[in-house]
Amino acid sequence: MSTPATTVPPAPSDAQMTRLASIMASLERITAPKLYGVERIPDRGVLFVGNHTLFGLIDVPFMAAQLWRRRGIRLRGLGDHGHYRIPVWRNLLERSGMVRGTRENVRALMRDGQHILVFPGGTGEVFHGRGEKYQLLWKERLGFARLAIEFGYPVVPFAAVGVEEMFDIVADRRTPGGAQVSAIMERLVGMPPLIVHGIGPTLIPRPERLYFWFGEPIDTARFDGRAEDDDAARRLRDEVRMAVHSGIGFLLAERDVDPMRGVTRRVLHLRAPPDADPDAHFVARAFDAMNEAGAETAAAWMARSVQLEDPPGWTGGGVWRGRGAVIARLDRVIAELGAVHVDVEDARSVGEGVLVRLALTARAREPRQFYAAIEIDGGLIIRIRVFLDEPAAQVALSDVAVA
Repeated sequence: MSTPATTVPPAPSDAQMTRLASIMASLERITAPKLYGVERIPDRGVLFVGNHTLFGLIDVPFMAAQLWRRRGIRLRGLGDHGHYRIPVWRNLLERSGMVRGTRENVRALMRDGQHILVFPGGTGEVFHGRGEKYQLLWKERLGFARLAIEFGYPVVPFAAVGVEEMFDIVADRRTPGGAQVSAIMERLVGMPPLIVHGIGPTLIPRPERLYFWFGEPIDTARFDGRAEDDDAARRLRDEVRMAVHSGIGFLLAERDVDPMRGVTRRVLHLRAPPDADPDAHFVARAFDAMNEAGAETAAAWMARSVQLEDPPGWTGGGVWRGRGAVIARLDRVIAELGAVHVDVEDARSVGEGVLVRLALTARAREPRQFYAAIEIDGGLIIRIRVFLDEPAAQVALSDVAVA
Protein backbone atom coordinates (compact mmCIF):
# COMPACT_ATOMS: atom_id res chain seq x y z
CA MET A 1 0.00 0.00 0.00
CA SER A 2 1.41 3.43 -0.93
CA THR A 3 2.13 6.00 1.75
CA PRO A 4 -0.68 8.59 2.04
CA ALA A 5 0.24 12.01 0.73
CA THR A 6 0.58 14.89 3.17
CA THR A 7 -2.55 17.05 2.95
CA VAL A 8 -2.45 19.64 5.71
CA PRO A 9 -4.76 22.63 5.20
CA PRO A 10 -3.55 26.01 6.48
CA ALA A 11 -4.06 26.75 10.16
CA PRO A 12 -6.98 29.08 10.90
CA SER A 13 -6.02 32.75 10.86
CA ASP A 14 -6.21 35.00 13.91
CA ALA A 15 -9.45 36.45 12.51
CA GLN A 16 -10.97 32.99 12.07
CA MET A 17 -10.03 31.92 15.59
CA THR A 18 -11.38 35.15 17.06
CA ARG A 19 -14.59 34.63 15.09
CA LEU A 20 -14.91 31.08 16.48
CA ALA A 21 -14.35 32.36 20.02
CA SER A 22 -16.97 35.06 19.46
CA ILE A 23 -19.54 32.54 18.20
CA MET A 24 -18.91 30.23 21.16
CA ALA A 25 -19.09 33.11 23.67
CA SER A 26 -22.87 33.40 23.30
CA LEU A 27 -23.29 29.65 23.92
CA GLU A 28 -20.88 29.77 26.86
CA ARG A 29 -23.48 31.76 28.75
CA ILE A 30 -25.30 28.42 29.09
CA THR A 31 -22.49 25.83 29.09
CA ALA A 32 -20.22 28.02 31.29
CA PRO A 33 -17.00 26.05 30.58
CA LYS A 34 -14.80 25.56 33.63
CA LEU A 35 -11.12 24.81 32.99
CA TYR A 36 -8.44 23.43 35.28
CA GLY A 37 -4.71 23.36 34.59
CA VAL A 38 -4.50 25.68 31.57
CA GLU A 39 -1.37 27.18 33.10
CA ARG A 40 0.38 23.78 32.79
CA ILE A 41 0.38 23.84 28.98
CA PRO A 42 3.93 24.58 27.71
CA ASP A 43 4.70 27.55 25.47
CA ARG A 44 5.44 25.28 22.50
CA GLY A 45 3.62 22.77 20.32
CA VAL A 46 2.20 19.81 22.22
CA LEU A 47 0.07 16.75 21.56
CA PHE A 48 -3.21 16.99 23.47
CA VAL A 49 -4.55 13.49 24.17
CA GLY A 50 -7.90 12.94 25.86
CA ASN A 51 -11.30 11.30 26.03
CA HIS A 52 -13.89 11.70 23.29
CA THR A 53 -17.42 12.37 24.52
CA LEU A 54 -20.73 11.44 22.91
CA PHE A 55 -20.98 12.64 19.27
CA GLY A 56 -17.46 14.05 19.53
CA LEU A 57 -17.95 17.61 18.34
CA ILE A 58 -20.13 19.22 21.00
CA ASP A 59 -17.48 20.17 23.55
CA VAL A 60 -14.41 20.45 21.27
CA PRO A 61 -15.34 23.91 19.88
CA PHE A 62 -15.76 25.22 23.43
CA MET A 63 -12.34 23.87 24.41
CA ALA A 64 -10.75 25.30 21.26
CA ALA A 65 -12.29 28.73 21.87
CA GLN A 66 -11.15 28.78 25.49
CA LEU A 67 -7.57 27.79 24.62
CA TRP A 68 -7.40 30.47 21.93
CA ARG A 69 -8.82 33.14 24.23
CA ARG A 70 -6.61 32.27 27.20
CA ARG A 71 -3.38 31.07 25.64
CA GLY A 72 -3.51 31.94 21.93
CA ILE A 73 -3.45 28.22 21.06
CA ARG A 74 -4.70 27.05 17.65
CA LEU A 75 -5.84 23.44 17.99
CA ARG A 76 -5.32 21.16 14.99
CA GLY A 77 -7.69 18.28 15.62
CA LEU A 78 -7.11 14.97 13.84
CA GLY A 79 -10.30 14.06 12.01
CA ASP A 80 -11.60 10.55 11.42
CA HIS A 81 -11.78 9.52 7.77
CA GLY A 82 -15.58 9.33 8.08
CA HIS A 83 -15.77 13.14 8.25
CA TYR A 84 -14.14 13.38 4.84
CA ARG A 85 -16.91 11.37 3.19
CA ILE A 86 -19.38 14.20 3.81
CA PRO A 87 -19.07 17.20 1.42
CA VAL A 88 -19.33 20.69 2.92
CA TRP A 89 -19.06 19.22 6.44
CA ARG A 90 -15.41 18.31 5.91
CA ASN A 91 -14.70 21.81 4.57
CA LEU A 92 -16.33 23.42 7.58
CA LEU A 93 -14.24 21.32 9.96
CA GLU A 94 -11.03 22.08 8.08
CA ARG A 95 -11.75 25.81 8.34
CA SER A 96 -11.86 25.28 12.11
CA GLY A 97 -8.42 23.64 12.08
CA MET A 98 -9.15 19.94 11.56
CA VAL A 99 -6.66 17.79 9.66
CA ARG A 100 -7.20 14.30 8.25
CA GLY A 101 -5.76 11.90 10.81
CA THR A 102 -2.87 10.28 8.92
CA ARG A 103 0.66 9.67 10.17
CA GLU A 104 2.18 11.84 7.45
CA ASN A 105 -0.11 14.74 8.33
CA VAL A 106 0.78 14.42 12.01
CA ARG A 107 4.47 14.40 11.12
CA ALA A 108 3.99 17.59 9.09
CA LEU A 109 2.21 19.29 12.01
CA MET A 110 4.93 18.22 14.45
CA ARG A 111 7.69 19.47 12.17
CA ASP A 112 5.89 22.80 12.19
CA GLY A 113 5.54 22.80 16.00
CA GLN A 114 1.74 23.04 16.01
CA HIS A 115 -0.72 22.12 18.77
CA ILE A 116 -2.32 18.80 17.86
CA LEU A 117 -5.48 17.25 19.30
CA VAL A 118 -6.00 13.49 19.20
CA PHE A 119 -8.61 11.12 20.62
CA PRO A 120 -7.25 7.55 20.69
CA GLY A 121 -10.77 6.26 21.40
CA GLY A 122 -11.97 7.54 18.02
CA THR A 123 -15.49 6.65 16.90
CA GLY A 124 -15.64 3.91 19.53
CA GLU A 125 -15.94 6.59 22.21
CA VAL A 126 -17.95 9.00 20.08
CA PHE A 127 -20.64 6.38 19.44
CA HIS A 128 -20.24 4.36 22.61
CA GLY A 129 -23.08 2.26 23.89
CA ARG A 130 -25.15 2.36 27.02
CA GLY A 131 -23.12 1.77 30.16
CA GLU A 132 -19.88 3.08 28.59
CA LYS A 133 -20.07 6.68 29.77
CA TYR A 134 -16.59 8.20 30.31
CA GLN A 135 -14.86 4.91 29.56
CA LEU A 136 -11.59 5.05 27.62
CA LEU A 137 -12.00 2.68 24.66
CA TRP A 138 -8.46 2.96 23.31
CA LYS A 139 -7.95 -0.74 22.53
CA GLU A 140 -4.28 -1.33 21.69
CA ARG A 141 -3.69 1.82 19.65
CA LEU A 142 -0.08 3.03 19.81
CA GLY A 143 0.07 5.44 16.87
CA PHE A 144 -0.02 8.71 18.83
CA ALA A 145 2.62 7.40 21.25
CA ARG A 146 4.99 6.34 18.44
CA LEU A 147 4.75 9.75 16.76
CA ALA A 148 5.22 11.65 20.03
CA ILE A 149 8.38 9.60 20.69
CA GLU A 150 9.63 10.04 17.12
CA PHE A 151 9.51 13.84 17.41
CA GLY A 152 10.14 14.17 21.15
CA TYR A 153 6.75 15.90 21.37
CA PRO A 154 5.38 16.64 24.86
CA VAL A 155 2.01 15.03 25.56
CA VAL A 156 -0.60 16.99 27.54
CA PRO A 157 -3.29 14.63 28.84
CA PHE A 158 -6.71 16.23 29.13
CA ALA A 159 -10.20 15.23 30.21
CA ALA A 160 -13.67 16.51 29.31
CA VAL A 161 -16.89 16.05 31.28
CA GLY A 162 -20.43 17.28 30.66
CA VAL A 163 -21.63 16.15 27.24
CA GLU A 164 -22.47 12.62 28.38
CA GLU A 165 -25.24 14.02 30.59
CA MET A 166 -26.78 16.03 27.75
CA PHE A 167 -28.32 12.89 26.19
CA ASP A 168 -29.68 9.49 27.12
CA ILE A 169 -28.92 6.60 24.78
CA VAL A 170 -32.13 4.79 23.80
CA ALA A 171 -30.67 2.24 21.38
CA ASP A 172 -27.15 1.23 20.35
CA ARG A 173 -25.37 -1.50 18.42
CA ARG A 174 -26.26 -4.04 21.12
CA THR A 175 -29.98 -3.34 20.81
CA PRO A 176 -31.79 -6.14 18.90
CA GLY A 177 -31.26 -5.40 15.20
CA GLY A 178 -28.78 -2.68 16.04
CA ALA A 179 -25.72 -4.61 14.88
CA GLN A 180 -27.09 -4.97 11.34
CA VAL A 181 -28.07 -1.30 11.09
CA SER A 182 -24.71 -0.30 12.55
CA ALA A 183 -22.82 -2.32 9.92
CA ILE A 184 -24.79 -0.69 7.09
CA MET A 185 -24.23 2.85 8.44
CA GLU A 186 -20.51 2.24 8.93
CA ARG A 187 -20.19 1.13 5.31
CA LEU A 188 -22.09 4.20 4.08
CA VAL A 189 -20.63 7.00 6.22
CA GLY A 190 -18.05 5.27 8.40
CA MET A 191 -20.01 5.94 11.59
CA PRO A 192 -22.42 3.71 13.52
CA PRO A 193 -25.87 5.05 14.48
CA LEU A 194 -27.14 5.91 17.94
CA ILE A 195 -30.70 6.70 18.99
CA VAL A 196 -30.70 9.27 21.77
CA HIS A 197 -32.89 11.90 23.37
CA GLY A 198 -32.03 15.09 25.21
CA ILE A 199 -34.67 17.37 26.73
CA GLY A 200 -37.81 15.25 26.90
CA PRO A 201 -38.19 13.18 23.72
CA THR A 202 -36.31 15.74 21.59
CA LEU A 203 -32.74 15.83 20.31
CA ILE A 204 -32.14 19.19 22.02
CA PRO A 205 -29.21 18.62 24.41
CA ARG A 206 -29.72 19.28 28.10
CA PRO A 207 -27.95 22.48 29.19
CA GLU A 208 -25.16 20.85 31.16
CA ARG A 209 -22.04 22.70 32.27
CA LEU A 210 -18.79 21.69 30.55
CA TYR A 211 -15.59 20.90 32.46
CA PHE A 212 -12.05 20.52 31.10
CA TRP A 213 -8.86 19.40 32.85
CA PHE A 214 -5.28 19.63 31.56
CA GLY A 215 -2.63 17.54 33.27
CA GLU A 216 1.11 17.93 33.68
CA PRO A 217 2.97 17.60 30.35
CA ILE A 218 4.51 14.16 29.84
CA ASP A 219 8.08 14.36 28.55
CA THR A 220 8.80 11.83 25.79
CA ALA A 221 12.56 12.49 25.63
CA ARG A 222 13.28 9.46 27.81
CA PHE A 223 12.09 7.26 24.93
CA ASP A 224 14.33 8.96 22.37
CA GLY A 225 15.09 6.71 19.39
CA ARG A 226 12.47 4.11 20.38
CA ALA A 227 9.51 5.12 18.20
CA GLU A 228 9.26 1.60 16.77
CA ASP A 229 9.73 -0.08 20.14
CA ASP A 230 6.34 -1.52 21.12
CA ASP A 231 7.27 -1.58 24.81
CA ALA A 232 8.22 2.11 24.86
CA ALA A 233 5.09 3.14 22.95
CA ARG A 234 2.91 1.00 25.21
CA ARG A 235 4.43 2.50 28.36
CA LEU A 236 3.82 6.03 27.11
CA ARG A 237 0.27 5.22 26.01
CA ASP A 238 -0.57 3.65 29.36
CA GLU A 239 0.89 6.60 31.26
CA VAL A 240 -1.23 9.01 29.24
CA ARG A 241 -4.34 6.85 29.60
CA MET A 242 -3.89 6.70 33.38
CA ALA A 243 -3.56 10.49 33.53
CA VAL A 244 -6.70 11.02 31.43
CA HIS A 245 -8.63 8.55 33.58
CA SER A 246 -7.53 10.43 36.71
CA GLY A 247 -8.54 13.72 35.09
CA ILE A 248 -12.04 12.41 34.40
CA GLY A 249 -12.35 11.33 38.03
CA PHE A 250 -11.15 14.74 39.22
CA LEU A 251 -13.71 16.56 37.06
CA LEU A 252 -16.59 14.34 38.16
CA ALA A 253 -15.70 15.02 41.80
CA GLU A 254 -15.40 18.77 41.19
CA ARG A 255 -18.72 18.81 39.36
CA ASP A 256 -20.44 17.13 42.30
CA VAL A 257 -19.59 20.10 44.55
CA ASP A 258 -19.92 22.85 41.93
CA PRO A 259 -22.66 25.24 43.10
CA MET A 260 -22.97 26.53 39.53
CA ARG A 261 -23.65 23.18 37.88
CA GLY A 262 -27.42 23.67 37.73
CA VAL A 263 -28.63 25.67 34.74
CA THR A 264 -31.07 27.70 36.83
CA ARG A 265 -28.28 28.93 39.07
CA ARG A 266 -26.10 29.71 36.05
CA VAL A 267 -28.83 31.66 34.28
CA LEU A 268 -29.61 33.65 37.42
CA HIS A 269 -25.87 34.30 37.72
CA LEU A 270 -25.59 35.81 34.22
CA ARG A 271 -24.07 39.23 34.50
CA ALA A 272 -24.95 42.37 32.66
CA PRO A 273 -23.04 42.93 29.41
CA PRO A 274 -19.52 44.31 30.00
CA ASP A 275 -20.38 47.72 28.53
CA ALA A 276 -23.23 48.18 31.03
CA ASP A 277 -20.85 48.23 34.04
CA PRO A 278 -17.27 47.72 32.84
CA ASP A 279 -15.63 48.03 36.27
CA ALA A 280 -17.96 45.43 37.80
CA HIS A 281 -17.34 43.12 34.85
CA PHE A 282 -13.59 43.59 35.26
CA VAL A 283 -13.70 42.61 38.93
CA ALA A 284 -15.96 39.61 38.27
CA ARG A 285 -13.52 38.34 35.63
CA ALA A 286 -10.71 38.53 38.20
CA PHE A 287 -12.64 36.22 40.53
CA ASP A 288 -13.48 33.93 37.60
CA ALA A 289 -9.76 33.63 36.89
CA MET A 290 -9.08 32.83 40.53
CA ASN A 291 -11.68 30.05 40.49
CA GLU A 292 -10.31 28.59 37.29
CA ALA A 293 -6.59 28.56 38.07
CA GLY A 294 -5.98 29.73 41.63
CA ALA A 295 -5.45 33.06 43.35
CA GLU A 296 -2.10 33.61 41.61
CA THR A 297 -3.89 33.94 38.25
CA ALA A 298 -5.86 36.94 39.56
CA ALA A 299 -2.58 38.84 39.94
CA ALA A 300 -2.94 40.04 36.34
CA TRP A 301 -5.88 42.16 37.50
CA MET A 302 -3.98 43.75 40.42
CA ALA A 303 -1.59 46.65 40.71
CA ARG A 304 1.85 45.83 42.15
CA SER A 305 1.03 47.95 45.21
CA VAL A 306 -2.45 46.44 45.74
CA GLN A 307 -3.68 46.40 49.33
CA LEU A 308 -5.97 43.82 50.98
CA GLU A 309 -7.74 44.52 54.29
CA ASP A 310 -9.32 41.67 56.26
CA PRO A 311 -12.81 42.06 57.77
CA PRO A 312 -12.84 44.18 60.94
CA GLY A 313 -12.44 41.94 63.98
CA TRP A 314 -11.31 38.93 61.90
CA THR A 315 -9.11 36.61 63.97
CA GLY A 316 -5.52 37.06 62.84
CA GLY A 317 -6.66 39.79 60.46
CA GLY A 318 -4.57 42.61 59.16
CA VAL A 319 -3.57 44.65 56.15
CA TRP A 320 -1.57 43.00 53.35
CA ARG A 321 0.36 45.11 50.89
CA GLY A 322 1.84 44.14 47.51
CA ARG A 323 0.69 41.55 44.99
CA GLY A 324 2.71 38.71 46.50
CA ALA A 325 1.39 39.31 50.03
CA VAL A 326 -2.19 39.71 48.82
CA ILE A 327 -2.11 36.52 46.75
CA ALA A 328 -0.57 34.59 49.65
CA ARG A 329 -3.25 35.90 52.01
CA LEU A 330 -6.09 34.97 49.64
CA ASP A 331 -4.65 31.47 49.25
CA ARG A 332 -4.31 31.10 53.01
CA VAL A 333 -7.86 32.22 53.81
CA ILE A 334 -9.38 30.05 51.06
CA ALA A 335 -7.46 27.04 52.40
CA GLU A 336 -8.42 27.76 56.03
CA LEU A 337 -12.10 27.99 55.09
CA GLY A 338 -11.90 24.88 52.90
CA ALA A 339 -13.40 26.81 49.99
CA VAL A 340 -13.65 25.12 46.59
CA HIS A 341 -15.31 28.01 44.75
CA VAL A 342 -15.64 31.77 45.22
CA ASP A 343 -19.02 32.67 43.78
CA VAL A 344 -19.58 36.28 42.69
CA GLU A 345 -23.27 36.61 43.53
CA ASP A 346 -23.41 40.29 42.60
CA ALA A 347 -21.00 43.00 41.43
CA ARG A 348 -21.94 46.61 40.76
CA SER A 349 -20.31 50.00 40.73
CA VAL A 350 -20.97 52.12 43.82
CA GLY A 351 -19.43 55.56 44.04
CA GLU A 352 -15.78 55.30 43.01
CA GLY A 353 -15.49 51.54 43.47
CA VAL A 354 -17.16 48.19 42.98
CA LEU A 355 -19.28 46.46 45.61
CA VAL A 356 -19.06 42.66 45.36
CA ARG A 357 -21.13 40.06 47.19
CA LEU A 358 -19.18 36.82 47.51
CA ALA A 359 -20.10 33.32 48.63
CA LEU A 360 -17.25 30.95 49.51
CA THR A 361 -18.49 27.41 48.94
CA ALA A 362 -16.78 24.64 50.92
CA ARG A 363 -17.24 20.88 50.84
CA ALA A 364 -20.01 19.71 53.20
CA ARG A 365 -20.44 23.22 54.64
CA GLU A 366 -22.83 26.10 54.12
CA PRO A 367 -21.36 28.89 51.95
CA ARG A 368 -19.73 31.77 53.83
CA GLN A 369 -20.81 35.20 52.62
CA PHE A 370 -18.53 38.23 52.41
CA TYR A 371 -18.72 41.70 50.88
CA ALA A 372 -15.79 43.42 49.21
CA ALA A 373 -15.29 47.10 48.49
CA ILE A 374 -12.86 47.19 45.58
CA GLU A 375 -11.13 50.25 44.15
CA ILE A 376 -9.70 50.41 40.62
CA ASP A 377 -7.21 52.83 39.16
CA GLY A 378 -5.44 52.75 35.82
CA GLY A 379 -7.24 49.56 34.81
CA LEU A 380 -5.99 47.59 37.84
CA ILE A 381 -7.32 46.76 41.30
CA ILE A 382 -5.51 48.89 43.88
CA ARG A 383 -7.44 48.16 47.08
CA ILE A 384 -9.66 45.37 48.41
CA ARG A 385 -11.50 45.78 51.69
CA VAL A 386 -13.49 42.80 52.95
CA PHE A 387 -16.51 43.05 55.27
CA LEU A 388 -18.99 40.67 56.85
CA ASP A 389 -22.02 42.88 56.11
CA GLU A 390 -23.11 44.88 53.07
CA PRO A 391 -23.83 48.24 54.74
CA ALA A 392 -20.24 48.48 55.99
CA ALA A 393 -18.91 47.84 52.48
CA GLN A 394 -21.26 50.46 51.04
CA VAL A 395 -20.12 53.02 53.60
CA ALA A 396 -16.49 52.27 52.77
CA LEU A 397 -17.09 53.02 49.08
CA SER A 398 -19.15 56.11 49.93
CA ASP A 399 -16.20 57.43 51.95
CA VAL A 400 -13.95 56.96 48.90
CA ALA A 401 -16.38 58.97 46.77
CA VAL A 402 -16.49 61.80 49.33
CA ALA A 403 -12.71 61.84 49.67
